[in-house]
Amino acid sequence: MPEIAGFSHINLTVTDLPATRQFWTDVMGFALVMEVGDFCLFLDPASFTAVGVKDHDGTAEGTFDERRPGLDHLALSVSDVSKLTQWAEHLAAHNIEHSEIEETGLGYHLNLRAPGRVPIELFVLKPEAAATLAAEPTE
Repeated sequence: MPEIAGFSHINLTVTDLPATRQFWTDVMGFALVMEVGDFCLFLDPASFTAVGVKDHDGTAEGTFDERRPGLDHLALSVSDVSKLTQWAEHLAAHNIEHSEIEETGLGYHLNLRAPGRVPIELFVLKPEAAATLAAEPTE
C-alpha cells in the first residue's frame, strides 16, 4: 500500500476573512505566510501545522455546524497539561470563550471556537493512550 508521509494542511471555508485572519495570528500565534485574494495560509512555526482559510470571494455564508456532514472539529496537539493550562489563560486574556480542561481516557481537552463557530480542540494525548494507539493492529 502507498504510504502517507504525514499531515499536510487543512483548509477551512470562512465567512469573515479579516476576523479569521486576526484569530489565527493574534490568538493562535500562527504566522500569515500567504494571502492571495480570498485565501490566507497560516503556519505554526514550531510544529509546521498549516491552516488555510478561504471565503470564496465573499460568497460563503452561515455558521459552522458540526452536526452536518464534513468537518466535525479541528484538533491541535499540545505537548503537556501545563501548556494546555497556559492556553486557557491565553484564551481568557484574549476574551475567547472556551471550555474547562477536561480529562478523558485518551487525554486532556480544551475546546474553543474560531470565527464562524469552527470548533477547535487543543489536545494532550496521555502517554498510556499513545502506547495503546501505536499497538500493532490485530488480524
